[in-house]
Amino acid sequence: MAKVPLQKVRLTGLKTHYKILMQELHRMGLLEIVENSEFIENSIGGREEHFGVFDLARIDFALNFLSPLEDKKSKVDAILAGGKLVMKEDEAKKKLKEFAPKSEEVLSQCESIEEKMVRSHNELRKIRNRREILLPFKLLKTPLEEDFSTESTKTWLGFIPETKNVEKAFMEELAGESNLVDVQIFGVRDRKLFVRVTVVNSLQSQTVAVLEGFKFEEIDFSLEFSDFYGQKPREILHSLEKEEKEYLVEIEDLKNRAKGLVKHINDLRILADYNSWRKKKNDLQHQILKTKHIFAFEAWMPAKEFDNFSKWIENAFVNEVVIEKTNPNEDEEIPVLTKNTKGIASFEPITEMFGTPNNDDLDPTAAIAPFFFVFFGLCLSDVGYGLILMLASLWIFLFGKFSPKAKEGIFLLVLCGFGATLGGIILGGYFGMTPEQAPAFLLSSGFLTGTADVMPFRYQLIDPMAGSGPIIFLGLSMALGVIQILTGIVLDFVRKLKNREYADAIFGPLPWLYSLIVLICFSLADVIGLDKELFGKLAIAGAIILVLTQGRSQKNWLLKPIFGVLGLYNITGYVSDLLSYSRIMALGLATGVIGFAMNLTAGILGSMMPIKPLGIIVAIIILICGHGLNFSLSLLGAFVHSGRLQFIEFFGKFFEGGGRKFRPFVREKKYLFFNNS
Repeated sequence: MAKVPLQKVRLTGLKTHYKILMQELHRMGLLEIVENSEFIENSIGGREEHFGVFDLARIDFALNFLSPLEDKKSKVDAILAGGKLVMKEDEAKKKLKEFAPKSEEVLSQCESIEEKMVRSHNELRKIRNRREILLPFKLLKTPLEEDFSTESTKTWLGFIPETKNVEKAFMEELAGESNLVDVQIFGVRDRKLFVRVTVVNSLQSQTVAVLEGFKFEEIDFSLEFSDFYGQKPREILHSLEKEEKEYLVEIEDLKNRAKGLVKHINDLRILADYNSWRKKKNDLQHQILKTKHIFAFEAWMPAKEFDNFSKWIENAFVNEVVIEKTNPNEDEEIPVLTKNTKGIASFEPITEMFGTPNNDDLDPTAAIAPFFFVFFGLCLSDVGYGLILMLASLWIFLFGKFSPKAKEGIFLLVLCGFGATLGGIILGGYFGMTPEQAPAFLLSSGFLTGTADVMPFRYQLIDPMAGSGPIIFLGLSMALGVIQILTGIVLDFVRKLKNREYADAIFGPLPWLYSLIVLICFSLADVIGLDKELFGKLAIAGAIILVLTQGRSQKNWLLKPIFGVLGLYNITGYVSDLLSYSRIMALGLATGVIGFAMNLTAGILGSMMPIKPLGIIVAIIILICGHGLNFSLSLLGAFVHSGRLQFIEFFGKFFEGGGRKFRPFVREKKYLFFNNS
């Protein structure tokens, strides 16, 4: 359908032209350079840095380091710029040329500042940990020592878990052992009761038993405070506080120095993109044959571009670089390039979510476009939600700075919003409003005058919430499913013809296409006035044809009719696929019902408020939050389920995927967007 024929080519030229050729090819983005094992084996000489020396890791580090310090753009500017720097290519080259000589200094300063900041933060964390340990004991009047015990006494410093009345129970328990026990309570911190217990040596064992009973944990000061032995806790805390302030001042100074480097952040982004391009060009060398005087490589390119490109090569290099067509290797996988017209191309991301067409496939994008558009519109089916999606996406599409590929994806949202708006008009969906709640300009003239059997909203065709509306909506969903399933079978027939599988085309999809159409006509004969008896006979004929054709792949003649009969069971698969399309009705109803529920909730809760202004505020909050949630969930559901119908029910009939996407040698811009118009 929209697959672009590709041609494999070989370029050979004098080595003196290698650098300029690669630069131009990289800018054009026309060729996908591929490996050739013979070239790799016969290449002479080591790898050369033709395009400069660079260190992308250091640049990325500097950008990650400086980005949090950058003044943020407004959300509107960020959205429209796509998070990229918008400038002309000549301007970017000029900035790169000016910044390149001092880039090493900027990178080194970023590394030095970050290293010092990490060290300072580590020291600060260590100081704060020491303070946390010592703070509960700030009332301790004796200097810190490795061991607080004496020849005749034993001292413990630590804490017990703080529970109700634990302090009183702890004191009573120790006092019950002896009056030769000295206890100092320092207070509670983080649900821990900090204490000092000193006893004579003869009471150690009894005291230890009491401490264990209260789950006492001793604190070892020798691990953190050996450099402070001989100083009281208050003195140590004062020293730590002073040291903490010094590190905070140092960190603030380092932050200010880093902020002074933020002015170079856009220059670093330009440098990052240009250096990534240089790296890509240098990395390609292992795919290119190089000798002392010549180079050669193979590539894929669009076949229709070959003549113009070969003329450019001839004019630019005056026969010192030549291009020739070549054939792919026997086991080589040919890449796939698809190209669709504007509008249809916007649906390519849907196809790519499933996979790239393989070389035997048709490109299904043009086929899924109308179905996805209609399914999404009926699933979301609200004029208000559709207009929000369409107008917001259209604003970004018109004023945003994005690549053509990204703009195609944004335009998909515009189309989806338009589809949802049409679906809302058909089903009468306006933010879940009932006719009584809706303004008069949305209502049909017949409804306003009280005419019977008239749809309440202008141009509404189905009322899914009243009378036979749900059945009609379900019938519409099923009819769309029938059309898509039959389209998939037709595309399978076309694919097989394209691949010259004539027998499979005639005896595979065609019998099923005939049988399904006849069965549908038989089922609807009474409704649409067809001869039911005639179509019954035609259905029997279709079943006989299926029995005769569906076992054709079996080599054993006895098995052919058996597998033909078993092939009739596949009808259940088509019925199952058809039932899946009922989700269109379910999602379409859910959008309106939830919207109605939000309106009802806002009205009830708003009327319950004691004063009218407060009731209005409450109602507005509920409406905004409720419809925002409904819009988000309905949007997600419409996209996911519309896509699922394509991937499973539709693609299963004719599309396999699994192809290798054509990936040209092109400048991939992470930070830049060239506005050369």
